[in-house]
Amino acid sequence: MNKKANECTSKSSNYLQEKLESVLQKINEEGEFKASIISTLEGFTLASKFSEFDDVVISAISVIVQDVSAKAQRFIGFNRMDEVSLVDDDKFRLVCREFEAIGRKFVLTVVVPPYKTYRRLTNIALRDIEKILNEREETRHTN
Repeated sequence: MNKKANECTSKSSNYLQEKLESVLQKINEEGEFKASIISTLEGFTLASKFSEFDDVVISAISVIVQDVSAKAQRFIGFNRMDEVSLVDDDKFRLVCREFEAIGRKFVLTVVVPPYKTYRRLTNIALRDIEKILNEREETRHTN
C-alpha cells in the first residue's frame, strides 16, 4: 500500500474511532458510567471513553464473560444471551452486551455505578454503534 493510501486509511480509522467515542461519551455522561468500551470478541478495543480502568483489562474480561455466556448456551441450553452482568459488593456493575454489525460480533462493555440504570442507554448506544459500523462498511465497498 502506498503512502497516500495509508494516510487515507488512517484518517478513516481515526474518523470511525471518533464517531464511536462520541457515542460512548454520550452514554457515560447520561448514565454516569465509569467506563465504556467497544471491543471485538477477540478482545481488541475499537473505542473507549472515560475509563478509570485499564481498557485492555476490561476488553480481556469481556472476552472471558462472553466465553462463559457461550458455554452456558452450549452446555446448559440457554438461548442467546444479549447481556451478562457482574455485580460487586459495592453494587458496581460490569455489563457486557454482545451485538452484531458488518457480519461480525462485538461487545459493548460498561462499568455502571451503584443504583444507576443502564439498559435504555446501552440499547440506544448499540443502535448508534451498529449504524456507524454499517455505514462505514457501505462506504468502504463503494470506494
